[in-house]
Amino acid sequence: MEKERWKYIEQGDIHVYSETYIFYYKKLYNYGRKFTDNVTVIEDAIQSIFVTLWKDREKLAKIHSPHTYIFYSFRNHIFKEKRHLKRVDFDSEEHEFAIDDLIVNAEGTDALNKRLGKALASLTARQREAIFLRFYEGLSFEEVGQILNISVKATYKLVARSLLNLKGVMISTILLAITIFGLQFLK
Repeated sequence: MEKERWKYIEQGDIHVYSETYIFYYKKLYNYGRKFTDNVTVIEDAIQSIFVTLWKDREKLAKIHSPHTYIFYSFRNHIFKEKRHLKRVDFDSEEHEFAIDDLIVNAEGTDALNKRLGKALASLTARQREAIFLRFYEGLSFEEVGQILNISVKATYKLVARSLLNLKGVMISTILLAITIFGLQFLK
């Protein structure tokens, strides 16, 4: 489906382009909130990558994974803009990845959410980001690796270590969350 959409955009179909923008806007906005509270930076990044996408649409055939390309471009734009604003130096300092966005926001007890929050807090920011991309966004290990700019093997290791840490902290709560909320941690 993505490849078909990509072809139409490459051919200049403004309607498909608009649908693609609408499809990705909320996903990118939510992802951007993990890195900054500055809504202007997030919206500018979304706008910028889609303007570039339209401007360079003749080159789209060279892109093998449109979904990954959009997330990767967006992430890089956010980081570049944050460096430009000199709020956080992402080259030397680990960025904060909000835990609250990873906690299941559905029916359930406050106790479960608190226990899950504590388990997620035990992860590094990079581990939380990988978990978010893999399980919340449903990206493949290859796509997560491309977005995080690491190898597929390193992505597997990062996610596996994250899950092992979570298991060590509270396996019973994770299983309870899977049962209650129908989460699909093992896609």
